[in-house]
Amino acid sequence: MMIEEVHLWRGTPAERALRSQLVKSTQFAYFDEQLGRPDWSDKSVLDFGGNKGNLLLDLSCKIRQRDYYCLDVVQEAIEAGRNTFPGAHWFHYNRYNRSFNPEGVHDLPVPDLGVRFDFILAYSVFTHTTLEEASDLLAQLETLLAPAGTLAFTFIDPHWSANLEWRLRRAGRLNEPAVEAVLANAQDADWCALVNGTELYVNSSGPWSLTAETCATYNVYYSERFLRREFPRAEVRPPVNGERQHCAILRKDSLT
Repeated sequence: MMIEEVHLWRGTPAERALRSQLVKSTQFAYFDEQLGRPDWSDKSVLDFGGNKGNLLLDLSCKIRQRDYYCLDVVQEAIEAGRNTFPGAHWFHYNRYNRSFNPEGVHDLPVPDLGVRFDFILAYSVFTHTTLEEASDLLAQLETLLAPAGTLAFTFIDPHWSANLEWRLRRAGRLNEPAVEAVLANAQDADWCALVNGTELYVNSSGPWSLTAETCATYNVYYSERFLRREFPRAEVRPPVNGERQHCAILRKDSLT
């Protein structure tokens, strides 16, 4: 059974103990490729939902610590990042999230950090929020871009490379007939939400505003066609570097 990111922070002691072993350190390379290998020197970067500094953890990262800002809903992750990269800028964003911050404040605005960013990057952030949350947060993030700035975020198409099936089988929470039933239900879905690896809500966010006493997973999938309709100004690119996530890119000059 796969270990979800949320379990590394809010799971059992045994799951949290795996945190240092299960570190994804290819996120800078992913965005560098998707954005056409831009010049990162002296560029201010906001890693939105950056956990403990996922961009900086990539050995190929060209972002200087002093230009790096991280905003995340997990307080412990922010503290871990600050300890590892003290020269960067770390901010806890105490907004409610069904999985990662169930005690947070609903609809808390994105804070103005006093910087207009050349790049705002969000890797696998809006794969764990409702569509309404994603639309609200992206609109707020756009206001934090510098002139000619770029906002890039990832999403997972359930139909690309059998993404939804891949997750269901790796999660291992459903037997074969149940997996087949879920896949049949999602066959023509524009988008869907998978809760706790078992409950699928087609073209719906499903339950969101709940108090989580236990660690709950919440994964959202958008088909490429739906994402293009929902964000018509975005440039949408397919996965690269062996990843499973598409990239949507919004550039400041295309937002006006």
